[in-house]
Amino acid sequence: MVAAARNSPSVNRRWPALDQVTHLSELARLPILTPQDLATGCPPGSDEFLIDGGDSGLVIRSSGTSGLNKVLYHSWEFTRQVNRLGARGIHATAPQLPRRAANCMHPAELGGAFTFVQDVLQLVPALAFPLGSKPTMAQIAELVREHGIDTIVSSPSHGAELVTTETVATVPHLRRLLYMGEPVGQVRRDAIAAVAPELTVRSFAYSTTETGPIGYQCAHLSATEHHVHEDAVVVEIIDESTGEPVPAGRPGAVVVTPLATTGMALFRYWIGDRGRLDPPGCACGSQAQRLTLLGRTGQTLIVDTWKVSSDQLMERLAALGVLDPADCQFQVLWEFPHYRVRLLLSPRTPIGITTAAVAQSLHEAHHIHQVITGPRCVEFTVERTGLEKFAQTERNKVPVLYQRM
Repeated sequence: MVAAARNSPSVNRRWPALDQVTHLSELARLPILTPQDLATGCPPGSDEFLIDGGDSGLVIRSSGTSGLNKVLYHSWEFTRQVNRLGARGIHATAPQLPRRAANCMHPAELGGAFTFVQDVLQLVPALAFPLGSKPTMAQIAELVREHGIDTIVSSPSHGAELVTTETVATVPHLRRLLYMGEPVGQVRRDAIAAVAPELTVRSFAYSTTETGPIGYQCAHLSATEHHVHEDAVVVEIIDESTGEPVPAGRPGAVVVTPLATTGMALFRYWIGDRGRLDPPGCACGSQAQRLTLLGRTGQTLIVDTWKVSSDQLMERLAALGVLDPADCQFQVLWEFPHYRVRLLLSPRTPIGITTAAVAQSLHEAHHIHQVITGPRCVEFTVERTGLEKFAQTERNKVPVLYQRM
């Protein structure tokens, strides 16, 4: 990546310290790349990050963490590497590989997850059923029964709802639920275990649109633990306030640098997750570092695979006169398999802001709009209330974005 980036005048202007990086241990000499930086400098408005001109490859879009969409130009070679890493992770998950797998990820709209799953299933190899997320649970269950589908690949919410609402039709055939897009969460795990205790529930891949696969789960890891693809990425954990690296085993913000040329230069990219790097050592024999995910950083929240950001929210609320993040809190309250969304506004905000007015303003923020209008959202309300009603973190901080699983 470094060598290729040095041949791009625009990338060199973006990272003038590149000539000081001759080894991976020297990456810390480069500044952190934030989602806001990437959104501002990505195509088609800018070629600031392009390495090979963007003449061929795969164009995908990541969610608007900064209120702006991030468009990625991935080279075909990098796309092939992404797929190979995905398949390697599936082979490491369990001795028995998926044989008949339903791809229930959200398709198209410049999203990369659906095609990623299809390509990985081809490499496994498995018989792939490209269902997407539109069929009803009853329709998916009928296909599972008719074709003997043994694996569902989906978002955690989608897969958990299928298993818990169509138990009779699905459980006799399914052997595994592979999820992607967000952690499955203990509430969903408990709900699945109650009706299908023998069902294997594991991560399909720990991956981002920007960087490709970062980690995978072997048969001995579960929940939020992943082995790092150390031959494909460099993972750093930094202090969220200072940006400085933290000691091994300490939690912080996850920063990722792809080693291969992706088509765009991404050095030390702040992906929005919090995590901890643990020393090598696993019953599977891997000596790769283990990354434990600890949730999202304060700026972002993932709801049913849709990524919401505080910047995105505040940009839309500003049109209604809400200017200070301390005066609002966007709450997602799960009552599995559904959730309610409440936007709390402090008494300092303008009087008369209605639920309808907020919903109309949020219509322009695609991912937030999907969260408040999605099939699992049973209610969206705006409430004017005192700050004492705002939820707090374990450190007694009041986040703009709050999710109760």
